[in-house]
Amino acid sequence: MKTTLKITLMLLLCSLCTKVFAQETTTVNGKLFSAKSGEAIPYAAAVLTETADSTKRTGVITNFSGEFGFKDLKRTEYQLKLSALGYKTIRMKVVANNSVVNLGTLKMEEDAISLKEVNVTGQQANMKVKKDTLEFNAGAFKTKPNAAVEELLKKLPGVEIDKDGNILVQGQKVSRLTVDGKDFFGTDPKTATKNLPADAIAKVQIVDSKTQEAKATGIDDGQREKVLNLTIKEDKKNGWFGNANVAGGTTDKYNGYLSANHFNKNLQFAVLGMSNNVNNASFNFEDLNSFTGGNIGNIFAPPAGGSFSINVNNGKTTIGGSGVFDNNAIGDVSTHSGGVNYSNTWGKKNTLALSTSYFTYFSSGLGNRLSNVQDLGQDDILRTAEQAVRNSDNQAHRFNLRAEYHPDSLTDIILRPNVILNYSTNINNRNFNSAFDASGKSNEGTQYLKQKNVTPSLFGEFSVLRRMANNKGSVSLRLNGTQNTFNSDWINRSFINNYTNGAPVANNTDQQASQENISKTYTINANYVRPVFNKRWNASLGYIYNRSIVDAEQLTYDYNPLTSKYEIIVPAYSNTLDNHNWLQAARVGFIYARTEWTYNFGFGLQQTGLDAALLNSGGVNVGNISKTYYNVLPRLNISFKNKNNQTIQLNYNANVNLPSVNDLQPVQNNNNPLYQRIGNPDLNARKNHRVSINFNTFSPDNNRYWNGYFLYNLSFDDIGNDVNYVNGIQLVKPVNVDGNYYINTGSYFGMPLKLKGMRMGYGINFNLSHATSFINAEKNITNRYGFGPNASLSYDVDEKLNTGLYVNVSYNKVNNSIPTAIDNKYFNFYNSANISYELFKNFRVDAQLEHNGTAGRTGGFNNNVFLLNAGLEKYFMERRFTLALKGFDILKQNTNIDRLVNNSRIEDVRYNNITRYFYLSVNYKIAKVGATNGRSNPRSTVN
Repeated sequence: MKTTLKITLMLLLCSLCTKVFAQETTTVNGKLFSAKSGEAIPYAAAVLTETADSTKRTGVITNFSGEFGFKDLKRTEYQLKLSALGYKTIRMKVVANNSVVNLGTLKMEEDAISLKEVNVTGQQANMKVKKDTLEFNAGAFKTKPNAAVEELLKKLPGVEIDKDGNILVQGQKVSRLTVDGKDFFGTDPKTATKNLPADAIAKVQIVDSKTQEAKATGIDDGQREKVLNLTIKEDKKNGWFGNANVAGGTTDKYNGYLSANHFNKNLQFAVLGMSNNVNNASFNFEDLNSFTGGNIGNIFAPPAGGSFSINVNNGKTTIGGSGVFDNNAIGDVSTHSGGVNYSNTWGKKNTLALSTSYFTYFSSGLGNRLSNVQDLGQDDILRTAEQAVRNSDNQAHRFNLRAEYHPDSLTDIILRPNVILNYSTNINNRNFNSAFDASGKSNEGTQYLKQKNVTPSLFGEFSVLRRMANNKGSVSLRLNGTQNTFNSDWINRSFINNYTNGAPVANNTDQQASQENISKTYTINANYVRPVFNKRWNASLGYIYNRSIVDAEQLTYDYNPLTSKYEIIVPAYSNTLDNHNWLQAARVGFIYARTEWTYNFGFGLQQTGLDAALLNSGGVNVGNISKTYYNVLPRLNISFKNKNNQTIQLNYNANVNLPSVNDLQPVQNNNNPLYQRIGNPDLNARKNHRVSINFNTFSPDNNRYWNGYFLYNLSFDDIGNDVNYVNGIQLVKPVNVDGNYYINTGSYFGMPLKLKGMRMGYGINFNLSHATSFINAEKNITNRYGFGPNASLSYDVDEKLNTGLYVNVSYNKVNNSIPTAIDNKYFNFYNSANISYELFKNFRVDAQLEHNGTAGRTGGFNNNVFLLNAGLEKYFMERRFTLALKGFDILKQNTNIDRLVNNSRIEDVRYNNITRYFYLSVNYKIAKVGATNGRSNPRSTVN
């Protein structure tokens, strides 16, 4: 027995020794210098790949001394690849059979392509990796003359620009854009990408930026946001640069545009101006979101009655029910807008920084709207056909300011006031008719609605942060307040015949109404963060208090034919709601940071409540609402990032939201005579649980990237609609429902191809939503599915040839649980192709073809449109002056068709739109610089 035990122990020991020796590691290091100048080469990419298994590789970047090193390597044979900006790539075999392998000093030869001072890449010369920053050399990516930054970004590996102009980097949306580290017209990325000229950009930096709180406190919470920073060429910082353009065409079309910029080391000044009648109009979502500090709902939520929704479609944002942006001009639109942006810093260490901008906007439009609506009844389907003509006039003014003061290296003081003012006037003339599939004709009628809205809004925030010495933590205090006023007045005249048993019953309305909603909100937020246990652990304590006071009033009067005045109060459409709600929460959290993994977790104890008084049209209290909720809200964030640029993010959070004023106030709104909504004072707070997972991989040595995302949101006491049909009119009331959820997931892969200048990418997306509503007291569950692939291909040969191809197909399906409902299936297609080719020196032809198609919609609302735009350009004065002859919608197929799906409602809409016209344009490139540098690229004729 003892002998057996000894033998067993000896065998185990031998096995362990063998394992230990088998796991012996090695270190490989070296230095990289220029063969010509003898100087060290920093930020060069060094990639080591196992000869036996090419999937196993690791990469590092040389430091300022040109040194690089690989640690904890398996003892085997490797292939080493070294690449740097403007140098020929080095490839060599490395046999790692000792504990340390010193490659000594390696010398790189300059790339023969980089003539003189040309900033042309070698194999990998177009990019550098610096910790959390991916930096592209803008000169290595060719764009056509007069191109905007947006065209440059489309060329960068891992960067996409969608059809709405949103910037996606490795599948993640860029949340902020800066120019030389400063905000440009607020934080809206599109303002810079669509207006700054591409040839003014030296570097494009994509930063996985820490959150503002993490940067301020010095404690990494593991969360990141994509920030894109554009650096301006030095010779552009000594004068003015930009573009001035004017165009005129057939059918009285015109377009004028100005972008002028003046930058130096500390100062940025920019001017934008635009005037046209070619439907280049409307604010985008980022404009509104950045102005309101993310509180679009608080500022633009409607007062009593009406639904509230935010939709982004083809770059235009509509806020349904707001009375401001839900009535944007449609059809033929004329727009006049402009603004100024100013940023500057003072002091040796930028002690004081100031960013401010003002933007104004005017638009007017004449729109024809044709719609076909399907509404699910309990045992029937109601179909409504409508035709409307709308005249719209809108104007808006917005002012942003951000001031930062840093009295010392440990203190940050920030002041941020914003002001927005909107005016709109809309006149709608509509006629409609409705019929049930089984029971026949329901109603027909006409309506005249004239509405004027005035919406001033104020926002202010003051914050102070103080970091403790020796990285011992920080304490912060943030105070903010908003005051939003919504004033709306309208005249509503409608003439409706309701059919009962085939006989018409007249129902006529002639009313004047006014709404006023004054909302005041105050927030106090305090946080304390400090290290605990050891350097890897940090803890945070926080407290937030928020109070909102809303006075919402609606008064409606019938027309009195005896006095020819609107003076007879309508009680059903008139009342006042005084609503006070509050939130206070104590929060505790912990952060545990390792080399590659960071864990951020915690919970909050939250009290939420509201007190509201309901007054009738005579000012008499007719009811009170009082609700208080107590919740424990957990949160979790797990993040991973390694030296191979692979990242994983997992997030979970829970929140509680009180019903809005318009959902609570029991007053009817009859602006739409066929769809009338009334609030529900018995609503409970909505509880949300949200889980998201994101992963990204990016290989700097071959520019391949792969990313994926998954999002799941589950709601309890969500708000659904209870719909009842009365003579073909829908009476809608919000109710609480459980179990609503939605899922979004997708993945994208991109890579360069073997043919130089060619890149490709492809991806797939899937979404699912599950929503509950009630139709004539019967429960209806709506499941919506969306699925579709997309692919892109681009090919560029310097400035001579630029081409691109994009394909996107999506399949959509809507199922309802009501037996009479018909499952709805339809396809959407969006494809585009573009080519720009310089036929001979200073003469270029370009063309863009877009295909928008649908299948499976209601008859007359399917479309298969090919939008062809093409033109010729001639350059003069060293390409500073451009004369162009172009055509828009040459095939004369442009249409504006959309589908809106909302639980039990499907609406197909067609608008009038601008069709074929030709125009002549003149563009002058503003390039007045103080110090002229020679062209860095002798093959380029662009200064």
